[in-house]
Amino acid sequence: MSLIERKDGVVTIKPGIDIVASQCETLKQEFLEIINSGEKKLVIDFSETEMIDSSGIGLLISIRNSLTNSGGGEIELSNLSDDLHQLFKVMRLDNHFTIS
Repeated sequence: MSLIERKDGVVTIKPGIDIVASQCETLKQEFLEIINSGEKKLVIDFSETEMIDSSGIGLLISIRNSLTNSGGGEIELSNLSDDLHQLFKVMRLDNHFTIS
């Protein structure tokens, strides 16, 4: 289960695990609960995440689309390792997510 912190209208989610196929269903449920509660600003803290696979990328895109379909909002990805940052840049996902 992810560490979830709510402060000043921002929900920070720290998965604390690699975002891979075996973890996606649990993570998806956590994200959807947050979005369905009306939150619009999500920050995903990758400080303890070393790897993300294609299922994980698909999950993030799905969550972004769910947020957009629920009336809009923003997802920020923070504390990405250099490798993960490069992955998002090469896949041009930095055009769809705020990366800090």
